[in-house]
Amino acid sequence: MHRTLADPRYIDPALDPNGRKPRWCYLGNPETVNSGPVGLGRFSTLRSWLSQWSLDDTCANGPVCAAKVRAPLLVIENGADDAVPQPHSRILYEAAASPDKTFHLIPGATHYYAGQPKLMSDATQLIHGWLEDRGMRTSTKHVRGIAA
Repeated sequence: MHRTLADPRYIDPALDPNGRKPRWCYLGNPETVNSGPVGLGRFSTLRSWLSQWSLDDTCANGPVCAAKVRAPLLVIENGADDAVPQPHSRILYEAAASPDKTFHLIPGATHYYAGQPKLMSDATQLIHGWLEDRGMRTSTKHVRGIAA
């Protein structure tokens, strides 16, 4: 299906504003991606597309599912995310039932941290520290951005 990347937030940065680049999304220029051979859900049936993305028929409801989360939860919002709309991270965090939940904003970070090795390292260290604080021993041997 073509035209599946038609979120107006990619064109108008005044909608759910954050630090994202105008007329840009995590896959590049949204107008190009919207009609190109690659993109979100490009090779899916209408039924599978609607089960994820339809407002009326979706099987995915983040806040409802988050309300069932009882395990420790770390939600990271990237301050210049060019894929996840700005309010979504906070909505999921607030909906989560976990008594141990943490929200963290990484200012200036894009969705994939492309060209942002310092911010990627910051996020990696944040996750590592959060896990360590909860007694979840982690190995940094194969994690980029953290010295072993």
